Formats: sequence, structure tokens, C-alpha cells
Amino acid sequence: MSPHTSSSQRLTQLLLAILAAGVWGLLLRPYLPIAAAAAKTSSTTPSTTYDTITVQRINIADVDGTTRLIIANSARLPGAIIHGKEYPRSINNAAGVLFLDPKGEETGGLAFAKLRDNDVANLTFDYTYQATDGIRIWKQESADGARWRAAFDIFDRRPYTGAVEDSQGVQRIALADENQKAELLISDPQGRPRIRIGVDKGGEPSIVMLSREGKVIYRAANSSLPRAH
Repeated sequence: MSPHTSSSQRLTQLLLAILAAGVWGLLLRPYLPIAAAAAKTSSTTPSTTYDTITVQRINIADVDGTTRLIIANSARLPGAIIHGKEYPRSINNAAGVLFLDPKGEETGGLAFAKLRDNDVANLTFDYTYQATDGIRIWKQESADGARWRAAFDIFDRRPYTGAVEDSQGVQRIALADENQKAELLISDPQGRPRIRIGVDKGGEPSIVMLSREGKVIYRAANSSLPRAH
């Protein structure tokens, strides 16, 4: 075999090898970005699955580190979080979940506690510009099971001052079922009950209007009291 022939064969083999590599590159090209993305995802966001996790507290945070949700037992639930500081709660033995806004300010929560021998469950959504209870859904039962109450309450927001104050606003509307007495109570801006609409445990309906002093000024279907004009 002449040197020229051997050189031609080597060149031919090299060209065939380059051509084969190019073909495989074209075939695999659509899958390379997927593989790269999968590798990147697996390296930056590892995922682990557990059947059961037993902890005392879990903090869930945004990517910037701001805490947005806290799940904790009664020993690890923090105080009220306002302007980045914790303040004592009126109920200090509660377990539950706290909701926080994008600034890390508390904006509501779900709590389970015992209050004066009553078992209490409370879901609250707060106003945030002036920390105040806004909407509250709650139930309570006495330790002996003889008394109970389930209610939905709506509050006025406290006037804005920017200062840390009592979070209890003025209750304007309360819809409750207490020991088989169902009632809608509407109060004035000072929190004084003015209208009661309900049905008692005996099935008797009633509509009552009250003065600022709490005296009955109207009762539906009762001729012994004055009627509204």
C-alpha cells in the first residue's frame, strides 16, 4: 500500500468520525437543555419526602428570608409580631398557625387554647396598617360540655396612629349560636348593641332595637312597647 493510499484512508476515517459526532449532536440537542435544567434544579432545590415529621415549630419564609407562616406548639408560638418586635398575647398557652404579611408583620392566625376552663378555637384575620382584629371565627365549649358558643365577629379598625396599641377593635357585628340561641347583634361605632335579631332555643323569633343606654325601644310583634315610626 502506498503512503498516499494510507493517508487517504486516515482522512476518510477522520471525516466519518466528525460526521457521526455531528449527527449524534443534532439528535441529542433537543434533550440537552432539559438535562441541564434538571441538573440545575436538583442542585438548587433538593426535595426530600417524609411520611411523618414531628417538630415543635416550623417557620416558612420567602426567598428573601422574610417569615410568612409559623406553625408552633403552645411552648414555641411567639408573641404578637408588630413592627419586627414581639409583644405578649392575652392568651399565652395557644398552639396554632400565624400568618404574616410580606413585611413580616402579623396579619392573623389560627389558635387552639384553654381560656378560663373553656376549650377555644379561634381563626382571626387582622387589619395591618393599625394592628386590629378584623374578622374572627371562633368556638368555645365549657370543660363539662354543658355550655358552648360558635360565632362570626366583625370589628372596626382602630384609628391609625402607627403606635403599638391594644389590638381589640370595636365589635360591630356578631353572628352567634350560643346554647341553642341564634342571634345577630349589630352595634354602633362605640360598641353599644343597638339591634338584636334572633331565634331562641324554644323557636321563638325576635327583633329588638335598643337605645344608646341599652333600653328596648322597639320589639317586633309586641304591642306593650312602642313601635318605630
